[in-house]
This record gives sequence, structure tokens and C-alpha cells, in this order.
Amino acid sequence: MISGGHELRKIRTVPSLVLSCHIWTLCALGYNKKMNLFLVRSISYLALFACMLFFEIKHPFVRSVQKKAYRVVFHLVISILNSLILFLVLYSPLYAVASYTHSHAFGIVNTLGLRGWREVIVTVVFFDCWDYWMHRANHRIGLLWRFHKAHHSDMEIDVTTASRFHIGELLVTNSIKGMLILLWGPSLQGVVYFETFLTAASQFHHSNLAISFSLQNRLEKVIVTPRMHRCHHVYEGICMISNYSTIFSLWDKLFGTYHRVDKTTALEPIGVSKPRGPVTMQFIPLFLTPFQKN
Repeated sequence: MISGGHELRKIRTVPSLVLSCHIWTLCALGYNKKMNLFLVRSISYLALFACMLFFEIKHPFVRSVQKKAYRVVFHLVISILNSLILFLVLYSPLYAVASYTHSHAFGIVNTLGLRGWREVIVTVVFFDCWDYWMHRANHRIGLLWRFHKAHHSDMEIDVTTASRFHIGELLVTNSIKGMLILLWGPSLQGVVYFETFLTAASQFHHSNLAISFSLQNRLEKVIVTPRMHRCHHVYEGICMISNYSTIFSLWDKLFGTYHRVDKTTALEPIGVSKPRGPVTMQFIPLFLTPFQKN
């Protein structure tokens, strides 16, 4: 059970400390124009993280068994390390690819003559559809599932779970995304808007917010809700092979993978069959998840 006031006081300082880490990391690497996009995304990520964290502590859908403060620190450390590795390994190549395709009028976007807000909107929708299929691949292809399993091994689900990804999965996904950027040819703004909406949607639908099912029924006509995605994290029954969408719920409905749950009891148990217990919240076992035989 969460002791609301005490837990909230312990957690309040964490987002500001992590934001400072992000900023000082950028300063240490040397600030320039392209890093501005990274900084903006980091600030938006942390701002929504703090907002979701505050409200899910005040109004949780399910009471946390694990220590909330530890979950926050554990998953934010993973997020910072992953962000730093991605920045050092892939950020410059992805930035270069996006800049090249846009400046040389290369890609499908330019063939279609899309410009301005039309291009941004179509880019967000296009990449969200790609993300749906990438997510399905992470569940259907054994090698990809080994890495994605690290995300699903969390035995609780809240806004911090949105930061729980194995670096191997992120490197593969973002490398494929780089090739797609070359093919699609979006503007830098289009890519940044997609990444920002993707992160915000992930934080929202992973959150442990107490939102009435009647309201979520209406929201699910357009976007993915916490109930819809919580179902995806249930490891028994049809749930885990359903609800792969990230921003728009359209893709699950269009491709036959939408599953609606109307009973709270159907939203348990969370996680995977193995591993279970304290080991799921330890850094080394989490990193080694893809290399486990089971």
C-alpha cells in the first residue's frame, strides 16, 4: 500500500534531480543546435512524467505493492542510461538522415508534395502505424521478444514502466526507424512531434490513473488508454497478444487486435510467467533478460 503524503514528499525531488542530470549531460557533451531537440524532448518527458506520477499517487487505479520511490529511481536510472547511449550512438546519424532527406527533397513525403502542418500530421500518423507493426513484431519474432520481454517483466504498471526498456530493443527499433526516415523523408519537426507524442502517449497509457471505464470507453475511440494498455501487460489469456497501438487506437481496431476489458479482475496478473519476484526490479537481471534460456 502507498502512504500517499510521505511517499509523495520522497518523490517530489526526483524529477528535478533527473532533469538536472539531463541538462548537465548535454553541457558535458557540448551544446549545439541539434542538441536543442534532445533537450526539448527531455524536458517534455520529465514534465509529463512528474504530472502523471503526482496524479497516480493521489488517485491510483491499483495500490502499489512495491516501494514507489524505488520504482521511480530504478526506471529513471534506466531511462537516463538508455538516453545517453542512444544519444551517443544513434542521435547524430538519425539527425543527419532527417536533415539530408528534408534538404534534398528526398522520400515519399516530398513525392506527395506534403509541406508544413500537413506533413507533420501525416508523418505522426504514418510513424504511429509503423510503431504498431514494430510492436507486433517484438511479440511475434523470438529474437525481438527476448529484448522486449524486459519491458513486460515489470510486475506492476505505472508511468515509470514507460521508461523500462532494454537498450538492445531501443537500438534495433531506432536503427529501423532511421531507415524508415530515409524512405519517408519527413521534416525534423515531423520527427520531433512524433517522438514527443509517442513518449506522451506511452506515459499516459502506462500510468496507474483511476479513470472510470465509461470515460475510457469514449477515449478509446481515438487514443490508447491506461485500461487498454494494462490489458496488454496481462500475461494470461488473450490480452498480451492484443492492444499493440501506442498513440491512436485505430490500428488495433483496423488490424483485428483490439481487446476491450470491462472487468477490473481481468486486468491481472501483470508481467510475464518468468521471471517473477524481486529479481524483476534489479539492474543486472533486467539487462540479462534477453540472454535467459526461458
